[in-house]
Amino acid sequence: MYSSPTYAGGLALTERWCDVLRRVLSRRVSVEAMIEFALWMAIPYIVIGLAFAFFGAEQVQLIETQLQTRLPAGSEIAAYLLTALSWPATLFGVDVCMA
Repeated sequence: MYSSPTYAGGLALTERWCDVLRRVLSRRVSVEAMIEFALWMAIPYIVIGLAFAFFGAEQVQLIETQLQTRLPAGSEIAAYLLTALSWPATLFGVDVCMA
């Protein structure tokens, strides 16, 4: 059987990562700690999204135009929030538009 050094090294690396993952996942964590972690992770996501929405006014305008017939009273706010929430798609060049 042929044994290459890269395969052996890759296998050892995979086993090491599996051990680390097992150790991390075996710890007991309370629900409140998980909620706190999620809230702390949401802060940068929201801040980056609001910056994208602020500087991407044309995207907000496109979504607002689509929402005006469905939601006339709050289309401006809804378009701003949808743009802020969909910033990862905008980062990769996907045009987010309500069809």
